[in-house]
Amino acid sequence: MDLRTQAFAEALESFAYLVNIDIPALSETLDPRLIDGLQNGKAQKFEYTMELCWKAIKVFIKHHEGIDEASPKKVIKAFYLTGHLAEDDYLELIEAVDDRNKLSHIYEKGEFDLIVARLPKYAELLQRVLDSMQKTPR
Repeated sequence: MDLRTQAFAEALESFAYLVNIDIPALSETLDPRLIDGLQNGKAQKFEYTMELCWKAIKVFIKHHEGIDEASPKKVIKAFYLTGHLAEDDYLELIEAVDDRNKLSHIYEKGEFDLIVARLPKYAELLQRVLDSMQKTPR
């Protein structure tokens, strides 16, 4: 496994752990400011993991398919078009990129909360992406 994919796998493990923490249960005992910090930490970990994801895919498609794209959406599209991703996962991964981009410009708690609510499904999606890269022979 190359270094980018390894970094992505490690970030994904940490991200998946965070999104599976039972925040409502913790809310009963922890200070609301700590809960807010946990939610923000999830969002930050998501942004970081998404960045590593598309960059790992970029290296992967360059090595396996000879395709050299520069932007996240073009990289993901090439990964899909070369058969490494199902169509539903492709569309969801594009949505995840859009959500990652929105997180840098959100000033409304409601919109932030909607994205944070989608993070568990994104963790599952990113695991499928990693699995696809790992099952392809070198």
